[in-house]
Amino acid sequence: MSQTRWMSIESAIVRILQQWIELKTHFDIARKDERCYTADLLYSMFCDKKNHVFLIFFKQILSEVQSVNKKFEADVQDPTKLLSDLVHLIDSLSDKIFIPGKRLKESDALQDYLDPKPYLGYEFEKNMSECKFPEEIASDIRRRCIEFVIELVTQLRQRLPENFKVLQSISSLSGSECLKPVKNDILDLAKLFVNNAEILTRIDFQWRKHTIQWIQTSDTIGLWAEIVSYRDATGENPFKELSDLAITILSLPHSNADVERVFSQMSIVKSKLRNRLAITSLNAVLTIKYGLRRHGKSCHNYKLPESVLRKIRSLEAYQTSSESPQPSTSTQSPTEGDPREIIEWDLADLQ
Repeated sequence: MSQTRWMSIESAIVRILQQWIELKTHFDIARKDERCYTADLLYSMFCDKKNHVFLIFFKQILSEVQSVNKKFEADVQDPTKLLSDLVHLIDSLSDKIFIPGKRLKESDALQDYLDPKPYLGYEFEKNMSECKFPEEIASDIRRRCIEFVIELVTQLRQRLPENFKVLQSISSLSGSECLKPVKNDILDLAKLFVNNAEILTRIDFQWRKHTIQWIQTSDTIGLWAEIVSYRDATGENPFKELSDLAITILSLPHSNADVERVFSQMSIVKSKLRNRLAITSLNAVLTIKYGLRRHGKSCHNYKLPESVLRKIRSLEAYQTSSESPQPSTSTQSPTEGDPREIIEWDLADLQ
């Protein structure tokens, strides 16, 4: 597992547990027929019931972590609930090993509030009773499982921002919360983004009065897009400052998953065989890929404009930016043959 990306550990554990007997039999045959040391080592690990119990415990813990992690990495999600989901994960893990009903503070030492007899899940407890370990071994297994959860909770708490209690108020922007007759105050959150007292006053007033019947009430992004485009009888948006604040907050990056995907795509486009691909061409290819994706299209169902198709195999299509004529100062619209409409290609990269 150390050579596998941590994202794959949960699915790897599930697969191993599903095929436990088959894997054990396979390594038994391999160690006898091939006299393989690695197969003999793995077979002894599969014969150890403690390893089976450990993996069962890890599976149920990592499934909760993986569920929250997938929400952060999803392309479409409700950003107003992500921080709350992370806090709920920490609380859920804490409830497994700490004294029931105890809500720990950041300054609390976790070891001081451990439950002397924690319940570590039905499947884990069932296998522990079936294996009938000696008391010393059973205590050691539980101790290691508890230490795993303590370290996991500690690491998750370290990843929470210092002002996470204020940022939790982002959930007030969700469709289910912001339309309630009695709402939480939004000024603490607004002060993180706005310094002008006049604008803060408008935001506070707009937050308390937006009681219009909206359509996109179940979709947070759709709701605020509807509020942004709303116009009253005079053609003005009475919720301009509030909607600008909401769009600013909802636009904040909540994880680095998109950046990692760009790097993965970049390594696919600029491979060893195409290592001389220029930065401008690489940027153009990635821009086209993600632009098509945003419009729900791909290279096989996107239709190029006729004006672009006519320029293919012509000299205009191979003009670089340094060779392009200077843009005209005329106010007339460009003609079909105007180089400003050309998608500029790098001839050296095409060759």
